[in-house]
Amino acid sequence: MKKRNPYLDYGKEYWYFFLLGPLLMIAEVVADVKLPAMVGDLINNGALAKDTHYILIQGLKMFGMVLFAITTGVGAAYCAARASIGYGANLRKGMFEKIQKFSFSNIDYYSTGSLVTRLTNDVTQVQNMLNMSMRMMLRAPGMLIGAVVMAFSINHELAIIFVVLIPILIAIVAFIMKLAFPRFSKMQTKIDQVNSIIQEALMNIRVIKSFVREDFEEERFEKTNHSLMNAGLSAFRVVIFQMPVMTILLNISTLFLIYLGGKRVMTATMPVGDLTALITYMTQ
Repeated sequence: MKKRNPYLDYGKEYWYFFLLGPLLMIAEVVADVKLPAMVGDLINNGALAKDTHYILIQGLKMFGMVLFAITTGVGAAYCAARASIGYGANLRKGMFEKIQKFSFSNIDYYSTGSLVTRLTNDVTQVQNMLNMSMRMMLRAPGMLIGAVVMAFSINHELAIIFVVLIPILIAIVAFIMKLAFPRFSKMQTKIDQVNSIIQEALMNIRVIKSFVREDFEEERFEKTNHSLMNAGLSAFRVVIFQMPVMTILLNISTLFLIYLGGKRVMTATMPVGDLTALITYMTQ
């Protein structure tokens, strides 16, 4: 008999949010991917041709597409929040009930600070992960695939820049994640230690005052707190390099795109609206 997965049960109550959220996010991605192409058409067929009627009609279509993107985006964010927060609440409840059934050996093995971290910080991390997964894990690949497909449909020669850029960006993100994960694990351990010290100090505050051990406890907490700070700085020093490096690569690629596309615009082999759309897809 197949063993039942308890983690799925925590989200069963909010299954419709888990289903509706991704669908709305896909709809928003489709709208976002369509907009640059519509801008290109507006420039090519409206502005360059000085067709006021076309500009008005296309502008209204773009305004409707923007409203559609906003509506679906807000709906997706709401569904993701409801699903992740509800899942987190059920998971926290399940963990608390499980801890109540711990044997004395389990209680001795897991420190109080560690259990507090599991019920608070760790559940919050799972909750945030679900929230971001329902939004970014669909939006980011969707925007990536949509932008590349639309770029190739506009100009397959210039779209080669996208193909070159994407593996480089993936390699940078993978390298940074590989460096950051051990540091964040170490930071999690430090959080456990800080929680344990706080819990011990609060439970034994009368004893500490009776034996005049305030200075010792303050020094002990300061040392552990400083250790947590250093662990956090070590982890985030790695992560902060991701955006500057990706931005530099993006700007360099955009310069290449403008240079090569500009030559085609000057020789009238490509309309300027297509170049504008390609630059927007590069940003996406």
